[in-house]
Amino acid sequence: SAPIVAGIISLLNAELIAQGQQPLGWLNPWLYSHADMFNDITDGSNPYGCCDGFQAASGWDPVTGMGTPNYPMMLQYALADGDAALLRKDQPAAASR
Repeated sequence: SAPIVAGIISLLNAELIAQGQQPLGWLNPWLYSHADMFNDITDGSNPYGCCDGFQAASGWDPVTGMGTPNYPMMLQYALADGDAALLRKDQPAAASR
């Protein structure tokens, strides 16, 4: 799933640049402040051989994370005014603090 999400972020960045905006920067605050950008998976599990695994649940869970990305909603949030401070590359990285 990581390559798919990376591709989606690349598409979002292309849309932002085409509209004269800066590309996305540190994503974590933005992703977690807009959990509705994901289709929550609440049913299922990931058992394997000797282990029961984890059960899907409402919200974040170890099976599906935040869920599946909803690109149109992600684009809407990325282009929205007022959210830019959370997204831009000029935000300091957590590791550099």
